[in-house]
Amino acid sequence: MKAIGYDRPLFVQPFDHRGSFTKGFFGIAGEPQIGSSKEEFVQVARAKTLVYQGLLRAIEMGVAKEHVGILVDSQFGSQVIADARAKGIPVSVCVEKTGQKVFDFEYGSRWLDHIRFVQPDIVKVLVRLHPADDVATNVEQMARLKMLSDYIHSTDDHYLMFELLVPATTAEEKAAGDAYDTTLRPKAMMAAIEMLQRFGVEPDIWKIEGLDHREDAQAVAEVARAGRTACGQARDHVGCILLGRGSNREQVYKWLQVAAPLSGYIGFAVGRTNFADPLKQFIADPAKEAWAVETIGANYKGCVDTWQAAAR
Repeated sequence: MKAIGYDRPLFVQPFDHRGSFTKGFFGIAGEPQIGSSKEEFVQVARAKTLVYQGLLRAIEMGVAKEHVGILVDSQFGSQVIADARAKGIPVSVCVEKTGQKVFDFEYGSRWLDHIRFVQPDIVKVLVRLHPADDVATNVEQMARLKMLSDYIHSTDDHYLMFELLVPATTAEEKAAGDAYDTTLRPKAMMAAIEMLQRFGVEPDIWKIEGLDHREDAQAVAEVARAGRTACGQARDHVGCILLGRGSNREQVYKWLQVAAPLSGYIGFAVGRTNFADPLKQFIADPAKEAWAVETIGANYKGCVDTWQAAAR
């Protein structure tokens, strides 16, 4: 059994969005299937490739390839997965069913076959969970997540990335409005991490929402690394990365600057902030392809530069 954790730098370009991606960029409503025509599928797959090309451009601009990672879905990004693997870029693949409030596997009971077929370096799940949620619902989610966690740690082939979203749930949290993010969410996040750990869910990487205050960010990282697993392994190499939440660049940079100097934080996963506008312009005018690739690359590199400057 490999040691738990992932403690080297990891700067992820996530573009595993499915339902929100097909609807937001192409107006395809409903489940993100191939669509009414092969042309629609090709358009979505081409858009995913464009985002990936932006990442490759960032490497050409000077971003260290060994610190780069991609997070993509296998439905529209299989061509990207193949190319990244050939280039030695770590590949993360999502396994959650899109658009669900309660976590379930995208491929149902065949989730394990899917992982073995795709062979990603990192398996990622997105989960909405709050300790104050319905107990039965939380147990249902955690039971599925523990199956995944146990499998990941029974093999040396994969790492587990856990994207934790902790929405306002209690009456106090909902009444707080926008202040929930800065005053109440950090404690709810820590409680959720501890609850998952007690249940036996052991991510190597926690993908968490950005925090405004350094003391909150440090406390979350300390909880992620505290104690030992049921098998007696120390968690002191578990890493945290920040997600961008689709926020504007100024806000994302602030979150990066808060976390980068802290022990336990190894990088970020910033997606739409970097690619949404260039991709929309490319879709509207394919003649802007080269500009879009260049802009996505520069935006991603800007996040890396901001992180590294703050870390120093």
